[in-house]
Amino acid sequence: MSRQGDNPVPPGLWLELEDAFRVLEALEDSLLALEEAGLVPGLRDELATVVRLVHGRLGLDEGGLK
Repeated sequence: MSRQGDNPVPPGLWLELEDAFRVLEALEDSLLALEEAGLVPGLRDELATVVRLVHGRLGLDEGGLK
């Protein structure tokens, strides 16, 4: 899998808006579960970055993500 720079979200990813919200919700739920369990800090950070990028591409507020 190739990546453009350090961006973990591929620039050619196209989803219908409803599907994008479903994916975002699943990512946020996964991030919350990892945070609550105190597991895999590096993975939590990477997942939080992806959530921020998806929020930005959808034109949404980050919802309190750090």
